[in-house]
Amino acid sequence: MSNQSSGTANRRVLFVIFEQFELLDLSGPSSVFNGAQGLLQKPSYQVLTVSSSGGLVKSRSGIEVNSEKLASIRVGRYDTLIVVGGSREAITKVTSDIFLQDWLLSNISRAERIGSICSGALVLAAFGFLDNKRATTHWADVAQMADEFPAVNVEPDALYCVDNNIWTSAGVTTGIDMALAMVGQDHHNKIMHEIAKWLVVYVHRPGHQSQFSELLAVQNNHKFSDVLLWLENNLTKPIKVSDMAEQACLTERTFYRKFTDEIGTSPSKFLEKRRLNRAKLLLEQGEAVKAVHQKVGYQSELGFRNSFVAMYGVSPAMFKKMHCKSCNQKS
Repeated sequence: MSNQSSGTANRRVLFVIFEQFELLDLSGPSSVFNGAQGLLQKPSYQVLTVSSSGGLVKSRSGIEVNSEKLASIRVGRYDTLIVVGGSREAITKVTSDIFLQDWLLSNISRAERIGSICSGALVLAAFGFLDNKRATTHWADVAQMADEFPAVNVEPDALYCVDNNIWTSAGVTTGIDMALAMVGQDHHNKIMHEIAKWLVVYVHRPGHQSQFSELLAVQNNHKFSDVLLWLENNLTKPIKVSDMAEQACLTERTFYRKFTDEIGTSPSKFLEKRRLNRAKLLLEQGEAVKAVHQKVGYQSELGFRNSFVAMYGVSPAMFKKMHCKSCNQKS
């Protein structure tokens, strides 16, 4: 789909909500679209909340949000439909909402985009909208979506995923990343960057960035616990996969296979993410960018910078500026 110019008529973003929905799935992305309208200084986005019955809908946090009744909404060519996530019980109930399914089915072809945030992808999958499509969801729901909906091409290690006009995002805050990408597609990257700066979030995290679900798996992993502890204590060194295999008392080939199966990512990719995660912490503590790359095992500052930008979508210097509290206090 080609980019629309900034002169395009006002777009509507329709957030489908339901009892016990996740409030952040709505508030974060809606702030992005509202921010775009403010920066463009003209009507650009109209955000609406819609539900099957209309009226007040209670979120998981207890805050109630007013909504328009689905039956009163006719979808147009510049509309984006986004199903938010919610509690497991709420998602199960929503996937049985025949009225919502019929409304989406009758309107999906009219919309410019259809998407989901977090576990909202399970709703789209249950209705068949993600069949033969690439899609993602919250790391805790990836296995369920893959098992229950084998026709979906699940991408477990992504912040958000775009397949033609189908947009799906992972857990909660990644809805902000997806909304920023939508604004970038509708207008231009400058607007997207300005919104991110105003919201004090990453300028733009690429959709293929990991949800870091492998780190969560590691917390419950015991098979390689000694190796992982050794890694954490030696990140400043030029570690190779062969070194990790030696620590595990396995051949490099066997270690690579078992580690990848157990952790969900290759040893080299895992090591890189641990290095960059350590770098983030050092930058937040006020360490100089020139010194950080050596403290996390990179041979060159340029290589470190390129890896950091590829992972987080922002330079080390900008990350430090955004997240170092002591640095901000000094300035």
